Amino acid sequence: MKERQLLRFSVLVFWTLFWGLSVVDKIIPDVQHLWVGKDFFALFVKFFGSLGLKDPLFATVALAGVSGLEVLNFMCYVLAMVGFAKGDDQRTEAWFFRGAFASMSLFALFSIADQVFGDRFQLLEHGLFWLVLLASWVVFRFFSPEKNRPIALRGTPGWAGALVVGTALTVATSWSILDFSSETFALVELPVEGKEVVEGVWKFDFPFLADKIVWEATVNAFVEAHPELDVTYIYTGPSELNSKKKTHLLLYVFTEER
Repeated sequence: MKERQLLRFSVLVFWTLFWGLSVVDKIIPDVQHLWVGKDFFALFVKFFGSLGLKDPLFATVALAGVSGLEVLNFMCYVLAMVGFAKGDDQRTEAWFFRGAFASMSLFALFSIADQVFGDRFQLLEHGLFWLVLLASWVVFRFFSPEKNRPIALRGTPGWAGALVVGTALTVATSWSILDFSSETFALVELPVEGKEVVEGVWKFDFPFLADKIVWEATVNAFVEAHPELDVTYIYTGPSELNSKKKTHLLLYVFTEER
């Protein structure tokens, strides 16, 4: 593979994996073997809650919509990869342009949301991604076998297949989000069960959605369930112990016999 083709291939692989893994992160939002997903549902609940919209339906619908747009981006890059593999430069550039334009539009939408929710760190991140996408398109076009070739936006081969696969992925992702939403939001008001990790030391693994009300309910429930124990110390695990589940809190309760 020549230098120009290798650089174009590298750009395609990066953005295909970027959006593909982002979709997987929505489908598998929790910690699994060899996978640490991010709890986007809890994050969206927090964002909408800051606006006074505490109904989980807002977060669920917004996350499902964003996931559908990410599936759209992913499919554009997949079809660009297919065109590249077949040596069809026009098809490759057409789908890569669509993917880049859709991705830049999505990052622009994210930036607006960052302003609304007051998340300046994410605003910087999404702004950088927007610029990187623009640079990716410039590099991709600079190494084009034929420069300044018009891009056909309609009738490109693979459109029907992309629509079917994209729809299936969107439905699967939305179903996963809805299922996770129904199972997770119930944890907002439920006390957490503890496990005795060593003698006299109990560990409580709190989900991201848990607040001080859940914290107090958990401690009260533990005291009521274990009248034979005295709580001597309550300790919140340091970041090293919380690294496996970055959006979760670990609480340790030290006890001794009465």
